Amino acid sequence: MTWELAASTLGAPYDTMDELARTFRNTGVKQIEVAVGDEMKFTMASTDDELKAMRDELADKAGVSIFGVDSRVQVCNTDREDDELVESLEHCLHMASVLGAKYVRVFPTAPLEPSWDPDRLPGMVLPKGMNLAGVSKRGAEIIARALPTADKLGVQPLIETHDSHTNGERNAIIHYYLDKIAPGNQAGSIWDLAHPWRVGEAPATTFEYLKPYLVNGRGVVQIKDCAFPGDQTPVLQGTGRVPLAECCKLLKDGGYTGPLSLEWERRWYPQVEPLEEALVAARKAIEALPAESQL
Repeated sequence: MTWELAASTLGAPYDTMDELARTFRNTGVKQIEVAVGDEMKFTMASTDDELKAMRDELADKAGVSIFGVDSRVQVCNTDREDDELVESLEHCLHMASVLGAKYVRVFPTAPLEPSWDPDRLPGMVLPKGMNLAGVSKRGAEIIARALPTADKLGVQPLIETHDSHTNGERNAIIHYYLDKIAPGNQAGSIWDLAHPWRVGEAPATTFEYLKPYLVNGRGVVQIKDCAFPGDQTPVLQGTGRVPLAECCKLLKDGGYTGPLSLEWERRWYPQVEPLEEALVAARKAIEALPAESQL
């Protein structure tokens, strides 16, 4: 069985709802994650009625359901107040509930060094007396405060392998503290396949750290491709060097059965191909995987 291909709306930030629906209908995508931002269709200011209308339009015109809300909440950002972060996360959990989504993505985003190589694990500029453990614990505490709302709504926060916690090892540190604060919590992870790989963490190592937070419906896998680790410019799936087959074999053998969601970052790289073309390439790349890497 071939992996299900899903998609993020980040790949078509300025398309109309009609255009989005046509793209998903033409490419056979049935599950999507919606990117939230002031410049996006789904915003923190969207009313429940507006969210329901967009949800229903995508369902009616393309048979699409929304599984995730990609927030920009930064749980390890020491420049933001705790209460503000908790309030923002709870608001996104509510948005997910209205949209019928199961997950809300959060970023770690502890303050980074002003200049760092994109193919190296970034250093951080933390307040005096705070280290990696401390800033990770603080992120866990932010998520823990929102868990009662998450549990009430049936929505799970997901910590993405991103920015300050780009690899599986650092991502798992937040979970380590979260599991201590809230034993039995269902918060999970998003394994963005490109990010840990580009900073030098082997896929097998990433999956070892993240497996408990991915399998059994706990998390999500995002796919993307790039030409080499130091260049994050998206290229069509299968034309770059991110080891999709290796990652998919790890996922299959480890029990992950969710979708592979293409996060085509056209919002940040407007020169790249349209989302529909990227989805066609992604489906071909998935279908071309060897049998041992298929679901």
